[in-house]
Amino acid sequence: MRRTSLITFIGEHVLRARYLGIGIVLLLLACKGEEMVNEWKKSTVAPVKPGSTVQIRVVQAINGRLPRMSPEQLKIVLASTQLTVWKNFGVYVEFTEAPEIGIDRLFALIPPPIKEARLPSIYDFKSGTGDKQKLAEGIHATLVERGTKLEDALAFAAPYLPADAHPKDLTSFADLLAKVMLERLEQWRNVKAADGAPVLDYSPYNEWVYWDTLGYGNLPYDLVITNQFVASAEYYGVDIHSAIRGGVTVGTTAFSRTGKYGSYIFWSTFPFSDNSENSKRLRVGEEYSEADAAELSGAYLAHEIGHLLLQLGHPFGQKACVMNPVSMLRFREWFNQVNVADCAIGSRPEMKVGAIPPFFNSEWVRVAQEMK
Repeated sequence: MRRTSLITFIGEHVLRARYLGIGIVLLLLACKGEEMVNEWKKSTVAPVKPGSTVQIRVVQAINGRLPRMSPEQLKIVLASTQLTVWKNFGVYVEFTEAPEIGIDRLFALIPPPIKEARLPSIYDFKSGTGDKQKLAEGIHATLVERGTKLEDALAFAAPYLPADAHPKDLTSFADLLAKVMLERLEQWRNVKAADGAPVLDYSPYNEWVYWDTLGYGNLPYDLVITNQFVASAEYYGVDIHSAIRGGVTVGTTAFSRTGKYGSYIFWSTFPFSDNSENSKRLRVGEEYSEADAAELSGAYLAHEIGHLLLQLGHPFGQKACVMNPVSMLRFREWFNQVNVADCAIGSRPEMKVGAIPPFFNSEWVRVAQEMK
């Protein structure tokens, strides 16, 4: 996964947003540091308890330009998730039927004022106008915010960073991550879809910021499975595992205003289905069969279920932990190393139930409620 967007937002400026069609200007405050405390609040939704049976509402969001999984593969994905969640968390998950929706209709659920308010959070790599120093500062802020230890971060990331890089503190580590992220993100711009056009076109669907914002709308799902490729850069919430693979997001657990668990998951099947040279290189040269792609996708989706239901964190570098993010796109390697006996719930601070509860912007919630 990339980005547990549960404590997400530091350093945006005062933003303006408009209700479409009625011309009312809203001032959405997003000040720095302690001045933001009144805007960002912790959700009161409690994590579920191990031993519970829960139902998760599912939808498929489809981009017709990109490769997608078949109905048979989707069944394998969800069955693999159920098994992995049960083995690692002791929770039984029931999934609803998964109707399809066009990705354009899904994005239409984002309240326009909030979508506009989030726009300055995006590092515009497509036009080349992003602020590299601000990107590094945002990565550093996220590392500090989440209590990241340099030793743990390097244990996870060092094998995938330049051999001559030896950051001595979180500041230099953040600078390095920003540089690596942008260089590798640029490589993804060369990947083509079946129609011959770039996978990363000028639509907004690849931007993680908007997926992180989707839950402020009236989202009637707990799990959105999409074939959309999500690769981007932003000034907040950048996770280490995303940065080193070029801004690629496999999945995110983000705040959901109407979600019964306080959050929702989006899950991209693209990293499992795509067989471009970029994807295969990050998978150590592997090209998955349809069955393997579905099984590995489902197993790794259990990682996001851990965020959604139990509010678990990231034990970086602890390879036995299902909550340890995958390195690059080495899904099989990750799968083979997971061992619940060596990383049970509660065995580490990040593995304690409720370790990272959802946070949300209360002003944006108010705006969304008033738009009914």
